[in-house]
Amino acid sequence: MDNSVNIIETKLQNSYKYCLVGVPDVGLVGSIALGYSIQKQDMEEIGYLDSKSFPPVIVVHDGEPKSPFRLYRNKDIVSLISEIPVDQSTINDVANKIVEWAKRKKVQLLIALSGIAVPNRLDLQESEVFGVGSSKKVNDLLKENNMDILQEGFIAGLHAVLMRESQKAGLPCLILLAQSHLQYPDPGAAASIIKTLGMLIGFYVDEEELLNQEEEIRVKMRSLMQRTQQQMREIQKGREQELPSMFV
Repeated sequence: MDNSVNIIETKLQNSYKYCLVGVPDVGLVGSIALGYSIQKQDMEEIGYLDSKSFPPVIVVHDGEPKSPFRLYRNKDIVSLISEIPVDQSTINDVANKIVEWAKRKKVQLLIALSGIAVPNRLDLQESEVFGVGSSKKVNDLLKENNMDILQEGFIAGLHAVLMRESQKAGLPCLILLAQSHLQYPDPGAAASIIKTLGMLIGFYVDEEELLNQEEEIRVKMRSLMQRTQQQMREIQKGREQELPSMFV
């Protein structure tokens, strides 16, 4: 049985400047930020990820069954969002396929959106966003925008493999990490990520509605957070992504 991961494009485009990736992990930051941005930008659905090794799950939106791993585009930006946690057994295959596809589409910068757990999140009025770049050129982009580069810490899971494989392939890669709750969905941290994307690549989305719906989003995404927590425990990501005390 062929368990390989495939990207199925229902609408073709030869190249993209940026590829954004948001999957459930710490605080559901990437999922919330990208899901909200796709909706507000009215991005066009253009494909999905498929594999016989994926769990037997579909999602239903507006009465239409869909893959939980979907692709959307807005001009020269393509977004990959997952509505279920990426299983540990498929992380490597998923990451390899994303990098391979991004290279083929001449992507200039792959950006993974995530959270980084901090113990004093409740005391922070606004989450700070840190960056981890695959090269000096990517880090120079962060410095030009007065962003802090994560100097010490651990990254695990899909984002770690994306970074590793991007470096091997010579694909510029950036991981954005917003200070976040570990065990609860964090729309505030997602809003900080959205603001950072506007500053870095001109992907502007008004985050005010997201902030106004924080409690509603937390309740809506509670079950996804529980499933994500279980997956994170398997790869020990919760412990590994805690922000070192020197940054708190």
